[in-house]
Amino acid sequence: MFTDDYADYAEFYDLIAAWHVPTIAEQLAAALATVASAAGPVLEVGAGTGRVTQIIAEALPQAHIIAEEPSGPMRAVLTSRVFSDPVLRPRVTIRHEPVQDMPLPERLSAAVFIGVLGHLTAPERVALWQRLTPRLAAGAPVVVDLFASNAQPTEPIRLLAESIGELTYEWWISAKPTSDGALRPLRTWKVINGDEVMRTVQTSGTWSPFTLEELAQESGLTPHRDESSSVAVLIR
Repeated sequence: MFTDDYADYAEFYDLIAAWHVPTIAEQLAAALATVASAAGPVLEVGAGTGRVTQIIAEALPQAHIIAEEPSGPMRAVLTSRVFSDPVLRPRVTIRHEPVQDMPLPERLSAAVFIGVLGHLTAPERVALWQRLTPRLAAGAPVVVDLFASNAQPTEPIRLLAESIGELTYEWWISAKPTSDGALRPLRTWKVINGDEVMRTVQTSGTWSPFTLEELAQESGLTPHRDESSSVAVLIR
């Protein structure tokens, strides 16, 4: 069953995406350079608020994109972004189902997983690979982000502070191990006016760490990675 860990988090998510996505934009575009758009649509799993969707569309101007996002609040921002962009609007189809339940097209030219695979358990990933891999066109890349793939337990640390108008928004994160080897991240947003914390919003979830080698073993795909990059590619 899908649990919307982003219901209260979506309000702030674009502040993180605006910081993180530009750091991988060039790497992501390079990973998609060999995609044959005519072979089928590009599947983006966990499209969030649509910032990665924009990079995919720019890198592959002929591609149709299926943007999967099960969180309602996140999808609201994604829909607004796609609808208001005359380039994206005819090319991006937004799907609401969790990827585990979503019908997949017969053929895909690529699949993109940015900041999402840890939300799936190892058995869920294996089941997804079994459905996804046979649909990949020859040479189609599966692009994955390893930014937080092997995350470790951590004490609270501030990762971000951004100002909007008179307010400052701080993002703090910590993580504790669970009994089954996963992590339970605690994400804390503080909305600050001067020296006063006006609001504190905390959300949690479960993150299952993984390595590129584990993904390759689960999927039967061949991994490719520049060690200086947090983006890797799996190819059939």
